[in-house]
Amino acid sequence: MALKYLSRFFAQITVQVPLPITLILPFIVQLFGVVALIGYISVRNSQRQRAVNNVLTQLLNEQVARVEQNLEAYLRVPHQVNQINATAIFDGQLDLENISQLENYFWQQLQIFDVLGFTGLGLENKVNLGAERLTQDTQHLRVSTQQSNYIFETYSTNQFGERVQLLSSIEFDPRTRPWYKAAVASGKPTWSEIYPNTAGLTAYLGASQAFYNDQGKLLGVLLTNINLSQIGDLLGSLKIGKTGQIFIIERSGMLVATSTEEKPFRSINKAYGAERVQGIESDNYLTQATAKYLTTEFDLNTSINHQKHLQFKINNQRQFINIKPFQDQYGLDWLIVIVIPEIDFLYSIYQQTKITIILCLLALVLATGIGILTSRWVVQPILKLKDAATALSEGEFNQKIKLNRDDEVGELAKAFNSMAF
Repeated sequence: MALKYLSRFFAQITVQVPLPITLILPFIVQLFGVVALIGYISVRNSQRQRAVNNVLTQLLNEQVARVEQNLEAYLRVPHQVNQINATAIFDGQLDLENISQLENYFWQQLQIFDVLGFTGLGLENKVNLGAERLTQDTQHLRVSTQQSNYIFETYSTNQFGERVQLLSSIEFDPRTRPWYKAAVASGKPTWSEIYPNTAGLTAYLGASQAFYNDQGKLLGVLLTNINLSQIGDLLGSLKIGKTGQIFIIERSGMLVATSTEEKPFRSINKAYGAERVQGIESDNYLTQATAKYLTTEFDLNTSINHQKHLQFKINNQRQFINIKPFQDQYGLDWLIVIVIPEIDFLYSIYQQTKITIILCLLALVLATGIGILTSRWVVQPILKLKDAATALSEGEFNQKIKLNRDDEVGELAKAFNSMAF
């Protein structure tokens, strides 16, 4: 019924329009409208995508800057604590032979500096002691002296930092540990390589500093550790889009920390029972895929000396990467990696594309409907003429054609009626 009314309306407004224009004009209007609509939406999508890419680049730069600022502030503390302790020893405020005083001093430091995993010292005479924080609520004293036959003993503590219960013991010589060797070899404050704690429960980044007597003789090394899990917690607190991630790797490809709560080490059943994890062996698929791309496409030791913006695909989905070296005066040389799936930021464009497709389909349906109306307007009168001509050829001379049209078809109908009787 609606089609019938539309046909009548179309007939009324085109009753005096020449047939060629009647046939051509609607299709020109349709095509112009569809092309204009698609062109407009395509331009808007292109502008929107460029804008999103610019915003994405800016966001990645800001996020890397945030990670850098937080890391710099976080990693500055261990060396500051070592310097405080070195000054206390030099000024005679700490007695290296007063084990009880040292235990209390280092335990109190854990209460003040909540970023620390361990603070203490190792001496050339094999004495080693300090306070360790495994979790926020779990703090221990760890002591190795001549009295214990240089067995490294771990004690739980009460609220005053006093020994409560012996938890474990292990043979230990601080002079063999990576942090001790690094400080002695450097002769200045430095970072050690990342290493597992003696229980294999976590991995540490050690800030170490050798100290000497007035004659320049080595007395020992001050050690302040950061638990790698704490760096991971720091990264996890930074929101990166909807599903974006941050992780830090060494030039060797070893994981330092991730924002996904994944530990950068795995516990194994042996002394010092933890081993480092390569980025390409990560349990997180996005971290693993990104690390594989970076190690395959670049030599991490030489190729990445400044910030880079990269792209790669996972299952045909683009991923945006911002990778930047992170270095400090104490010898760190890490790579900060931020990866964000394209879908996180281009969702609105994808939605707009869907709308474009829907509008194009609607335009096609509309064009088809107008085409049908146009064809009916043109074809039906011609069919009437054909039927009348057929009847006339069969001897029916009283044929009349009623067409309220002034175009060529209308003139043809009038001519036909004048011949009929």
